[in-house]
Amino acid sequence: MAQGPIEVETATENHRVSGDRLARAEATALAVTQRIAFVGVIGMVIIGILTVIDVVVLRSIFKAPIPGSNEFLVTIFAVAIAAVLPSGFAQRAVLDIDLLAKRFGKRLTAWLRAAGGAIFTATLVLIAWRTGVRTYEAHVRGMETVILQWPMWPFLWTITVFFAMCVPVQFVSFLRSVALAIDATLQSVSPADSDALQNERSTRRAKTNLGFVAGIGRPAMKISIGVVVVAAILYFGIGALNPLVKSHGTSLAIFMFLFLWAVILCLVPLAAALVICAVLGAAALAGFSPALSVLGSETVGLITNADLAVIPLFLMMSGFATAGGMSADIFRLAHALFGFLRGGLALATIGGCAGFGALTGSSVATVATIGSAALPEMKRRGYSMELSTGTIAAGGTLGQLVPPSTAIVIYALLLEQSIGRLYIAVLIPAMLTALFYMMTVSITIRLNPLSAPVRDKFSGRELVLALKGSIWVFLMFGSVIGGIYTGVFTATEAASVGAVIAFLVALFRGKLKKGALWQVVGETTRSTSMLYFLIIGGMVTSFFMGTSGLPETLTKALTRSGLPGLAVVCILVGVYILLGMIMDSFAVMIATACLVAPIIITFGYDPIWWGIIMVVLIEMGVVTPPFGLNLFAIKSIAPDVSLTTVYRGVIPFIFADVVKLALLIAFPFLILWLGSAALK
Repeated sequence: MAQGPIEVETATENHRVSGDRLARAEATALAVTQRIAFVGVIGMVIIGILTVIDVVVLRSIFKAPIPGSNEFLVTIFAVAIAAVLPSGFAQRAVLDIDLLAKRFGKRLTAWLRAAGGAIFTATLVLIAWRTGVRTYEAHVRGMETVILQWPMWPFLWTITVFFAMCVPVQFVSFLRSVALAIDATLQSVSPADSDALQNERSTRRAKTNLGFVAGIGRPAMKISIGVVVVAAILYFGIGALNPLVKSHGTSLAIFMFLFLWAVILCLVPLAAALVICAVLGAAALAGFSPALSVLGSETVGLITNADLAVIPLFLMMSGFATAGGMSADIFRLAHALFGFLRGGLALATIGGCAGFGALTGSSVATVATIGSAALPEMKRRGYSMELSTGTIAAGGTLGQLVPPSTAIVIYALLLEQSIGRLYIAVLIPAMLTALFYMMTVSITIRLNPLSAPVRDKFSGRELVLALKGSIWVFLMFGSVIGGIYTGVFTATEAASVGAVIAFLVALFRGKLKKGALWQVVGETTRSTSMLYFLIIGGMVTSFFMGTSGLPETLTKALTRSGLPGLAVVCILVGVYILLGMIMDSFAVMIATACLVAPIIITFGYDPIWWGIIMVVLIEMGVVTPPFGLNLFAIKSIAPDVSLTTVYRGVIPFIFADVVKLALLIAFPFLILWLGSAALK
């Protein structure tokens, strides 16, 4: 990508002209997709309300449920989900791994991101195309729903259109990444090049043909052509090698697994990397036609999967609960309960994180929300920065441990496990986590009394007021978890109940005015879009790994090694902890769950138990230095605090996590007991 002064001058002039056009295109894409997403979110809310009426009123009271109500989720609700996907790309809700970004430097990093954007665009073209093919097949077969006998093709064609809309929206984002790469290139011009550039300015202006193609379009075209050429080489190369490699599935899977991580580290978005590597691997084993057919069937199957509807429903519940002030209610209650103790504000922060986690299912959101309220208050009262930041970062992990948890949903889908059982199974580990964190705060204060010098007085009146203000929180969490535990609701129905309660609370409190509703829509669409495409990539990867025979080969090798099952578990746990220290642990889970879980199951362990262990490991990863996401979230809300201070503050909580993890491994009943009781 090296450029001389003449090329830099040309790029500078063209970049200025084309930047306005790109900004207008981005604004148009965002405006159009947000309006479509708004309709989609309102549609989800309406389906949620109908589900609540069906479950709570018609089924429970009148014993006359709506016939085929579940089919609303695989038709109308599926369309509503697809409607929010393009908006996610307009908001650039894309997950990549920037572990090597500093080593690459700004310029190379920017161009790698541009190339990753082109690859993601090509991936979306594949997904939209194969979704259309799958839809056409369903149309030809006259596919209908079982009970209501609705024809599926109108819904599937609408879904296909929304997937197709993702392509131009992502292409605009790709152009933006090219513009940023050009900016990085222009900023890297040396002083000597700048002098030469000034001398040739007037000559170059006369020869320059300003415009979009010369500014951003030309580099974008080069990258796109490069992606197409590489795709063509891979297509014909894999076709030629197919007879040679299809009998070596295990070796191919190992190679593709390593290639996947290489691609991810080169800043290709995780969802695109998963899809591309899985399709290439499956094509090498069985040919491109079956591989692409799987991509289409998995995409349509996921978007119409009623169980997967819990993700947008719980995301909406999170957004409405936050907008409605329920997070503030939780923190006020936690402060009333623990504020009179030594270090009470830190204890209240952990309690608030646990309660907020029950509303959001997001660690980073928990850190940002509770931390923004708790950190200034702890600073004002004389708490040490180590204790303050460590408490908030660690407490944020409860966002994924306390149901609802998106990590649990994704694990359940990848391994075909019960979401409800997993939600019940994680309750005791979540309570242990909160207890151990509170013990860590108490021990820290005992060892260093100056870390928390102030103690509030107990106020019964404040506690009563806080309890009254939190009634809706208790009702919502009790309905969701209690309904699942008692078997009154499925996980999807419970998510509908929670979303509707949060919506009504926010509505009646008047908190959905002045753009608050649009903010909830934006948050829901960003997260839904990112998670759905990650799951598509994870499912296709799971299919490829399963057909390659690699899990069976690894299982046989470990079985013959003579290692006991506990030793295998400890080795895997150690690997996940190390990976979590340097990479996004959520990405690690998606990429490896389908490979590791069969090994664990072969050694006689329950997949529900292992799923909770994986979620615990994921949450350890977000607080483990040097690259824990929660640590950077703390830095974002407290920019004047050094990362070294945050690292020191979180280390005692990591030790608490290790002790808790050892207990969960040594005593599996801590995870499995509640789930077994619920089944009885």
